[in-house]
Amino acid sequence: MSRVCVIAILIFCAQQKVCIAQTSLREHLGQFAGAEVHPTPTKTVHGAAREYILGRQFELSKQYAIAIAHYKKATQLDDRAYAPWVGIAHCFAAMGRYETVISVWREVLKRNSVHPDALLVVGLDDARIGDFELAKQRLSRSWLHDEVDPVEALLRDAALLSVFRNLHDYNGVKLLQGDFQYIFDDAVADLVHQNNRRNWLGVLQQLVDVGAVSIAEQIVTSAYPLVDGANLSALLTALPLLEVASLGDGSLTEKVYRQVSLSQKLPLSPRWFEPVSLAEAYSMAAQTMSVLGAIDAPIQLYELSLLLNPKNSMVLNNLAWMKLNRDGPTEAVKELCGLAFELEPEASYVMDTVGWFYVLSGHPDKAIPLFVEALQSPNQLSFETHDHLGDAYWLVGDSERAITAWRTAAALVSAPETKKAYLEGYMSMAHTVWGISVATPEALYDLELGEVTRKLMEKITAYDNGTTQEVSKLVRINGAN
Repeated sequence: MSRVCVIAILIFCAQQKVCIAQTSLREHLGQFAGAEVHPTPTKTVHGAAREYILGRQFELSKQYAIAIAHYKKATQLDDRAYAPWVGIAHCFAAMGRYETVISVWREVLKRNSVHPDALLVVGLDDARIGDFELAKQRLSRSWLHDEVDPVEALLRDAALLSVFRNLHDYNGVKLLQGDFQYIFDDAVADLVHQNNRRNWLGVLQQLVDVGAVSIAEQIVTSAYPLVDGANLSALLTALPLLEVASLGDGSLTEKVYRQVSLSQKLPLSPRWFEPVSLAEAYSMAAQTMSVLGAIDAPIQLYELSLLLNPKNSMVLNNLAWMKLNRDGPTEAVKELCGLAFELEPEASYVMDTVGWFYVLSGHPDKAIPLFVEALQSPNQLSFETHDHLGDAYWLVGDSERAITAWRTAAALVSAPETKKAYLEGYMSMAHTVWGISVATPEALYDLELGEVTRKLMEKITAYDNGTTQEVSKLVRINGAN
């Protein structure tokens, strides 16, 4: 048999295997698609049609509010028509009203259960909110009709994989994974061709929302060598977020950043057009990871940053603070504190870290002057430093000043304007710096302030109840032995 014939037979066999796999997957998904509701054929309602046409004209001229008014009038005149609802969805999407968009697409599905856009949008939202049975039904139906582009196919299949895992349908997972690489490669190629930062971030965010963080990570690591400028910035800045969300140890971020830095400085958001050094990039990634509650990963990146630039006081301080809270007042932490203080002795954040090191080392008397000086810095209203000062005062036996410091800390941390500022800050970081979010602003607020508030109130309550021994115990639990 000739070589050409052998190759032809091998290709035929491979195609047959793909066809069999596709058939198996189609049969599997067909179990979940459910009964379909197709648009009911009706005589055209003249008034509804007229309102729809007017709405369409205003939509095309980007007068979305007026268009919505006409589309709504069309739905009132003909409740069975789905086209006006599609128009409303498009208008709200153009206006950035994404939560409203989803509810509108649900109205479309009531009238046409096989509308491809509605199936995908609503199915992805079902997966996002954890309604896995409905997500399975709608996304399976979307797969069976297969009327989506490569990026939409990636989102749909990634969501289905996540849904099947949550429902312990491992046969479905295995079948979907069969040709997932082809879908993945087509989607990445399409995104590269689109060359649009917003599209990259939108895809990453939707993958995070449906629980497919690992696929989002794969997109970044596959695509970063193929893009540059703002698109590269978006991918590189999002990577530390994704690695934290997937419980990574920082090594992926370290590897990618190092590879990019071999040919250029790293363009990171928000000022991607002013690329930073590898040392700065490691530090920025570490800060991102620490905000999200990671410990070991940011420590590793801070250490790598210091190897490249050992004279950065903020990196020294941040590393000292994280190691102090993880390992206690070790000699290594003492050295880091000394180096940071030597470089920037008047910085309030450095004084707070050094002071807390003294408290944990059993020398609260040395910490008090540092905390007091830190709080005298302009615009310095750190509830954490007040809390530290209260612990130091308590340990030297000055209970009156201790409770004053704790009450001040509690007032600062519980003030409505404090919470508002923190929430706005996290929201701003997600929009202007990171581009995507792997946790809500409320979750980040609770992560950073929830435990501080609880411990503060426990100490104050114990003091008010006259149980000084309980206060001492709480101070010790905080780490101030």
